[in-house]
Amino acid sequence: MAGRPKIYDETAILDKAVEVFWEKGYANATADDLLNAMGIGKGSFYFAFKGGKEELFRKSMDRVVELNFQAIRESLATCENPVQFIRDFFFSLTGAESPIGNKGCYFGNALIQVSADDAGLKLIAAKYLHLLEEIFTEAIQKGKDLGILQTDEPAAALGSYLVNLWNGLNVTRRMEPDQQKLAQLVRMNLNILN
Repeated sequence: MAGRPKIYDETAILDKAVEVFWEKGYANATADDLLNAMGIGKGSFYFAFKGGKEELFRKSMDRVVELNFQAIRESLATCENPVQFIRDFFFSLTGAESPIGNKGCYFGNALIQVSADDAGLKLIAAKYLHLLEEIFTEAIQKGKDLGILQTDEPAAALGSYLVNLWNGLNVTRRMEPDQQKLAQLVRMNLNILN
C-alpha cells in the first residue's frame, strides 16, 4: 500500500511554520497557530511530522539554513571581495529593509526560548550558529588570501567575532529604532576588518 497521498507542498508549509515560530517562538507557538498558518489538518500534520511540533521545528531550522545560510555561502564563494560582502551584509541589517526585521536571529531566538527540556533543539540551533561562524571564517580567510585583509587576527577568531556581532545586533535592533545609531555601531565593530 502506497500510503496516504500528500495534498500539500511540504516546502510551503515549512515556510509558513517558520513565520509562526519566528514571530511567536517555539514555546509560544500553539498547535492551532501552526495548523492555521500551514493550512493543514491535525491528521495531515501528524502524518507529515510524526515527531509533532519538535520535528516541525527541527525541519524549520533546516529550512532557514537552506534559504539563508546557503545563499550567503554561495554569494561569498563567488564574490570578488568577501570582506566588502561582509560589511554590506551587516549594514543591510541596520536599515528599514533589514532581511530579518526586528524578529532577531532564528537560531539565537531558539537558544533563548527553547526550554532545558528541549536540549536537542538548542544543540541544533547552536550547530547552525556555528555554521554561520564557519561561513564568516571562510570569507575572512579568502579575504586574507586575496590580500584584501591585512590583519594578523586569525580567521577563526574573526569568524567568532562576527557571529557575536550578529547576535548582538539582532538584540540591539529590538531596542534601538535609530538606523543611524545602528549603522554607527556596525561601522565601529567592523573597523576590525580594516
